[in-house]
Amino acid sequence: MEALKNMLLQVDDEYLTGLCNKGTVKRAYKDLDQEKPSAVWQETETEVTLKEAVCRIRMPLGESTCTCPSRSICRHIITAILYLKKNQPEDEKEEKAPPKTAEESQEILFGKEALKQALEQEIIEYPIEKLKRACGNKRYRELLDYLHAGEQPQIQEGTIITVKVPWEDTAVKLLSPLEFSTCTCKSRELCSHKAQAILLFQLHRKAVTLEQLKRLTESNEEWNHQEFARAAASIKEGIRLHLMTGLSRLSPEAAESMERLAVISHGAGLAAFETNLRKIASEYRLYFERSQAFRTEGLLEQLLTLYQMAESLEHTKDSEKLRALAGSFRDTYRPVSRLHLTAMGSRSFHSKTGYEGEIYYFLEPEKGSFYTWTDARPVFYEGVRRRPLGGGEQAQAPWGLNCCREQMMDLEFYLTHAKAAAGGKLSVSQETKSEIVGIRDFGSDEIRKAVFWDYEKLLEDCFGVCGQEEEGERLVLAGAFHCQEGNFDTVHQRFSMEISDGKGRKITVAVAYSKEEKLTIRVLERLSERLKKETDQTLVFFGIPYLEQGKLCLYPIEVFGRERFFDGREELEKYLREQEEPGEHAAKIAGPPAKLQGKSASNGPDKDVLQGMESFLGEIREALGDLFQSGLNSLQEETLKNLGRLAGEGGTLGLHRAEEDLGFLEKTLGNKRHQMEFDPEPVLETWVRVMDYVKLCLEKVSQDRAVWEMNHYENGKT
Repeated sequence: MEALKNMLLQVDDEYLTGLCNKGTVKRAYKDLDQEKPSAVWQETETEVTLKEAVCRIRMPLGESTCTCPSRSICRHIITAILYLKKNQPEDEKEEKAPPKTAEESQEILFGKEALKQALEQEIIEYPIEKLKRACGNKRYRELLDYLHAGEQPQIQEGTIITVKVPWEDTAVKLLSPLEFSTCTCKSRELCSHKAQAILLFQLHRKAVTLEQLKRLTESNEEWNHQEFARAAASIKEGIRLHLMTGLSRLSPEAAESMERLAVISHGAGLAAFETNLRKIASEYRLYFERSQAFRTEGLLEQLLTLYQMAESLEHTKDSEKLRALAGSFRDTYRPVSRLHLTAMGSRSFHSKTGYEGEIYYFLEPEKGSFYTWTDARPVFYEGVRRRPLGGGEQAQAPWGLNCCREQMMDLEFYLTHAKAAAGGKLSVSQETKSEIVGIRDFGSDEIRKAVFWDYEKLLEDCFGVCGQEEEGERLVLAGAFHCQEGNFDTVHQRFSMEISDGKGRKITVAVAYSKEEKLTIRVLERLSERLKKETDQTLVFFGIPYLEQGKLCLYPIEVFGRERFFDGREELEKYLREQEEPGEHAAKIAGPPAKLQGKSASNGPDKDVLQGMESFLGEIREALGDLFQSGLNSLQEETLKNLGRLAGEGGTLGLHRAEEDLGFLEKTLGNKRHQMEFDPEPVLETWVRVMDYVKLCLEKVSQDRAVWEMNHYENGKT
């Protein structure tokens, strides 16, 4: 009974609000004025009789009960507690009279402080492992990501501790004992929100660090190494069989065998392997359908890359490497700091893996980073209408933007609590909130700085590091001072037009014909016709840059007039002069000059050398493709001689790795004809290595050719 008396003296309205809510406490005060309760004090509890109910108040107060139908802490229980606080037993009244001195008041305050300290100690000592399990792996990772992104909770301390978790849009009231804490989700158990609130307070009190929580995630990550090894062995065996048999001798069931391996990969949790196997199955179907889009070398590269991945999976024990190899079935969206986005454009797509939809592009001006949002739909089901005509543009915009998607692409807005995957892919989640700033403005300094007016710098920034794998699409804004007349190539079914920077360096804007690109080509053709009549052809193209046959090309997503960025030609010229580094001279942008200055041939390889090297590397790719066509079990004498010839020429050209590996293939495969047993592993390892080497060399040669093309020209022609 003494413990209950002390507790009643210590609790305040804040604590009682934590047990229920502010409205219930206010109602209890009003009810107390109308009540004439009676109390029976017992050893471990007190029975309080009210007009409508009988309450049993016990320690802890959250375990008190009432005869009314409510299953939670009701107004009757709070009324009873308020009554008992004011009405102690007769024998205690003299001892516990209202405080009259400062010392007596200090005793009550000290009691509340003790209650507060007890709560804090209980929170700090709560086991982290139990909190992690309550959060679940997904929410636990999200918690760490939000904290890493700079998001912070709101914490109010007192006899109860209130933690507002902004990315969950919830508020948790922690009180002692912790099992009586409340959450706006109404859960009576230790929900993920309560678990996050306790962890956040532990971080706030520095009882644990963010690094410790991250290490806990890494140490608890479990991998089924045996299942991974079995799946990797099956994948290697399947690919090995295809390479030994040869493409020309495979049956159409080859695609189905890859699909079966994809199912095995899915069951093992190997998302990256499943995706690649389905792509390979799609390539096999193109081959047996005799599609013009099929390339033997492309399929071979995919098979060898996947074989190498399976080899690594068998022998890797490191968790980080395993995670990277296994991949994720869904893009891992992680919280990012508040985003300021300007809509840039959109395009439709249709993938080989059976999806179609639209991709929407946005620019974060402050950092010059691009973000995308993809609305994809499966198209496996023939004869099913997937979307009404015009549904894409008129559909509701994401993130609570009160407009359609067509209107969204004219806006500038902020996103709070946004999530993004690698490559800047944005997700649509309930936590993400939007705030529209207004119509997009391309005249800001940040957006102007994102435009490349020097194509050599564009080439260096996008393709300067050979062999670098980028996640997501490369995206650029390319300013054009002059646009040549476009034309449609009926042989290659492609529309192209050249645009020039201030020094006459060129980019080829190109779009291959397809059902999805029909409208894009029509728009570019109209643009080309209009530009014939205009003297000021200054435009800004937004698109995806790529290298093709030694030329820098651009797939256009959107094109803007100069007036969207600068009020006049003079303002553009002034801006470019201000942006120049010391020692540079202003570019003359009145039009393409009659003769354009470039780097001398001594600054890099000669064009003929680059073209010769590119041709030789292409021959190696074709020879490796021929090896795949015939298969290791049915080698042609001509194929072996060709490998030997290429090995010798590789040494002459200084490609010593190619010389060594091609020579090994010729010798080992030649000896195979005289052996009863043959171990294909050394051959496959060399095959993978030489394919990677040739790919890297081709990237480098393509970059060098693109630089040469930009810097060696006369009268606008190379």
